[in-house]
Amino acid sequence: MDHWLALSLLALVFWGITGNTQRLATNHVSAQFSFLGFAAAFVPVAFLIAALVPIDGPVSAEVLILGVAGGVLNAFGALTSFAAFEAGAKSSVAVPIMYLYPLITSLLAHTILGEQIRTEHWAGICLAPVAAWLLASD
Repeated sequence: MDHWLALSLLALVFWGITGNTQRLATNHVSAQFSFLGFAAAFVPVAFLIAALVPIDGPVSAEVLILGVAGGVLNAFGALTSFAAFEAGAKSSVAVPIMYLYPLITSLLAHTILGEQIRTEHWAGICLAPVAAWLLASD
C-alpha cells in the first residue's frame, strides 16, 4: 500500500471517531464550548509538531497566509458541525453530509490547481452525494 494511501485511511478513521466525539460533547455543553475544547487541543499538538519536525526551506508570507486561511476555514467547519449537533442532528445523518467536503476539494483542485480528474473519479464524485443521501435517510 502506498504511504499516502495509508495516511489517508488513518485520517479517515480519526475523522470518523471525531464526528462521534463532537456529537457526544454537544450532549453536555454548548457548541461554542465544545469547539473551544476542540480548538484548545490543537495548541499542544502544534507545539509538539514545531518541536519535532524540521521546517523545509524558507517560510514565506504566502505559506503563512495559506496555512492560517486553512486553519480558519477548518475552524469554521468544525464550529458549524458542533452547531449542527447541538441543534439535534444525529451523527449517522449529519456526518455523511458534512464529510462530502472532498467533493468540493476535488472540484476546486480541478478548477484552481488544474489537477486532472479521470472518468472513474468523476463517477465517485457523482455517486458520493447519493451515498450520503442513502446514509442520511431515516
